[in-house]
Amino acid sequence: MKEERIGSPITIGEITVIPLEIVSLHHVNTKEGFTMYYSKEPIGIAISSPERKWAVDITDGEEVSVESYYEQFDALQQLLDNL
Repeated sequence: MKEERIGSPITIGEITVIPLEIVSLHHVNTKEGFTMYYSKEPIGIAISSPERKWAVDITDGEEVSVESYYEQFDALQQLLDNL
């Protein structure tokens, strides 16, 4: 099972950083029972400052438009609008 999630925002002064991540729950059935593990994979961060809002793609370190994450993370636009 995979789920795209918005992490807990971190505010430092007037800048807010919002982690964007994929959370996975894995399970394997064995003769003895099953094993489960959980993982989080960061994929980007959204940043809000008084001057502008933008995002960084963690996979390549490039700045991208924050709008490029709106479809993937439903509540991101509303969260940024409320900052």
